[in-house]
Amino acid sequence: MLEPFIEPTDKSVAEYISQIDATKRQLDAQLLQQLMTRVSGHEAVVWGEGVIGFGSYKNTHKTGRTWDWPVISYALEPGRLVVYAMTGFDNLERSLKQLGKNKISSHCLYIKTLSDVDMNVLESLVTTVYKEMHAKYECE
Repeated sequence: MLEPFIEPTDKSVAEYISQIDATKRQLDAQLLQQLMTRVSGHEAVVWGEGVIGFGSYKNTHKTGRTWDWPVISYALEPGRLVVYAMTGFDNLERSLKQLGKNKISSHCLYIKTLSDVDMNVLESLVTTVYKEMHAKYECE
């Protein structure tokens, strides 16, 4: 039986961010939290061991099993930030070119540090993903 990869926890987001080694990464995490709170209107929640998510929707696996997943989210990986876009980046090529230094995979936007990107473009990109998620799924 397929089990959810991550679930929301009652961990303190502020406490989680304060445990990050480098002050610059803490500041980046706080800025992303503020940006995603502003875009979503939701408070941040730590999902699993370290995904910071905003809102939720029912994710359905090809087997038909469903579970809750954040509408928009990010994580701090060693040496980079990961912004998750469950709708993908197919229609966001122009924004990605304007964003600054980044790499993408199917649902992940990798940024080394927020000083490498244009924050207005990042906010626009996150807003687009958030709206696409609401158009495609029933989100909370």
